[in-house]
Amino acid sequence: MRSIKTKLLSLGVAAAMLLALAGCNISTPSSVGTIGNVDIPAGVYLLAQYNAYNTASGLADLATGESASDVKAVLKAECTGTIGDEEVTATGAEYVEKLTMRAIEYYAAVETKFAELGATLEDAATSEVADNVESMWESNGDLYEANGIGKASLQAYLLNAQKAVTILDLLYGPQGTTPVSDEEYTDFINNSCYYIESVQIPLIDYSTYTMADDTQKEQIQQVAEQCLQQLQVEADGQTVSSSALYEAAATYVPQAMELLGATMEDASQAVYYAGSQLYTPDDLASYGSDEYNNLTDPLDEAGMNEWTTIDLGTTILVARRVDPFKTYTVAQLTSMYDLLTALKGDDLQNQFYADGAALNHALDEGAMKTYSASKIKKNV
Repeated sequence: MRSIKTKLLSLGVAAAMLLALAGCNISTPSSVGTIGNVDIPAGVYLLAQYNAYNTASGLADLATGESASDVKAVLKAECTGTIGDEEVTATGAEYVEKLTMRAIEYYAAVETKFAELGATLEDAATSEVADNVESMWESNGDLYEANGIGKASLQAYLLNAQKAVTILDLLYGPQGTTPVSDEEYTDFINNSCYYIESVQIPLIDYSTYTMADDTQKEQIQQVAEQCLQQLQVEADGQTVSSSALYEAAATYVPQAMELLGATMEDASQAVYYAGSQLYTPDDLASYGSDEYNNLTDPLDEAGMNEWTTIDLGTTILVARRVDPFKTYTVAQLTSMYDLLTALKGDDLQNQFYADGAALNHALDEGAMKTYSASKIKKNV
């Protein structure tokens, strides 16, 4: 089963991993001031700013010939996007400034709440951060160092993300101050999530990255229909039926690959094309566009426990939605998936943003000008 990625952790990791290089070669000042009682290291500020730049560069209305790597062009361009619940249209420089401030306010709110709770990080969490820092430094250390970003700041940013995860558990986990009840989990799973059984019939030869042509696609669609018919007979109950899924995958996936001119070296590889999974709202959102969800709408149209085929572009999904409580308990599902983050993660993140914005700001304008976004470099 695929676990849901923890959003609070990924917030910090994504910002750091996106960093190709940022800022300037000046080693001082070491801080850009405080928010609340939390010092904001210059390196943390630079990481937040670079991540903000990457977001703005993807939203910038650039002229022909300009690119996301053209820092001056991005900062002058008009950017339109959503910051929190607000639709924002601003210059790239203003957009980066808003996102950067939001990020360091979040950082300060997490540090503040962690201290208020008297919390500590487990050894496993700090070890994971240390390993990530070493790995990232090995890959991009020269770039970090050339731009005044040291290991300590990188570590502080990643530790902050781990602290957010710890706070989530201390507030809403089983031993938390306000633990999520089984009833809340049940309601969330029934009304906001989809438990889906599926077999993926490929439409692309991944050995050559060649898509099926119209004729091949029509033939593969027929294979998918045959798969559906078999599953209707052999997996017609209301419970998860892994063996039937794997048998169907072993039968029909090789047929589809043959039509694509590919082969499956080992029949056991077919198991990777079949499975059952709980999809949370974030998972489902990735299938949505123009008020139509390419995954959930076809399943809703087919109805509960009814098999259907869904063209997802690179694969034809033979799938149905089933009730996971026919097989699993709440406790089992929460152990299999990170439902705590899925249910409470967004709310807690929003609270951090609000709390951080409400803290007293004693930021050094001169220091922030020293680390102006105009000095961001995309190549060294």
